[in-house]
Amino acid sequence: MGSFVRIPQGYQDLYGVVCEVGANAAPQNGDGDNANSGRWMRVELAGEAIGGVFERGLSQHPNINDAVHIVTETDLRRIYGPGGNDQVKVGALSSAENIAVRLSLDLLVTRHSAILGSTGSGKSTTVASLLRSIVQPEAPAGGSPNARVLLLDLHGEYTSALADIARVFSATPEPGQESLFVPYWALEAGELLDFIAGDLNENQEIAFADKIHELKSARVQQSALPGLDPQSLTVDSPVPFSLKKLWYDLIDFETTTFTGKDRDQPAIEENGNANTLTPPRYTPHAMGTVARQSG
Repeated sequence: MGSFVRIPQGYQDLYGVVCEVGANAAPQNGDGDNANSGRWMRVELAGEAIGGVFERGLSQHPNINDAVHIVTETDLRRIYGPGGNDQVKVGALSSAENIAVRLSLDLLVTRHSAILGSTGSGKSTTVASLLRSIVQPEAPAGGSPNARVLLLDLHGEYTSALADIARVFSATPEPGQESLFVPYWALEAGELLDFIAGDLNENQEIAFADKIHELKSARVQQSALPGLDPQSLTVDSPVPFSLKKLWYDLIDFETTTFTGKDRDQPAIEENGNANTLTPPRYTPHAMGTVARQSG
């Protein structure tokens, strides 16, 4: 199963993969020597080769009664081909250990990939081996030593396997590891508010979101951030802003009182300080007045 076979077609060779084998039931009566065992196999054609070049796909199909051959090492070398500049060696062929198996790094990282298998089949080991093959610390010429790979290791499976080629960041760092720091402003607004404010009603969420967006917009206007289009800025964009300033502006809005003939002048007594989390102080409403308070 999984082996290649070769079907000669003149100057051209077709190659297929054995995907199923079986045998019919033996006859109950008859000469055992002459009985047809009914052995069979199903082959899926994978590609063709003219000379030493293998290509996927077929330009023709085999005919009935065409001979099918077991592949040789020469055939396998034609199929797996020579290494290219963008290829990394990930192992050796199980049926021919002197033939290297390579992957196109460009195709691997620009497409979605998955390593599937049952529990204990070696998925984590395969991932570690694949990453090590890409970086190739012991043979820089054969890999991509300048590659930058981000691995989210939720279960701590790869720390020891890749310790010699990786920097490990952890929320609870151990000796030899670095502290993992995620800035609050990189979180989505909903996640941040759940963390700092808890349950909020709809109006409160809107007030928080509007103020966060305002602070992020002010930061972008001060100086451009690489890779961020100001026109596409949202409340969830990862733009630095001050939580202290957020707190100060919101509490100032809630506690402001007004004075004057038209009740349009803030009755400020002390400005407060956002950096020290000192709230502003306003003249409280006098009993019986109709002074207006925002909020």
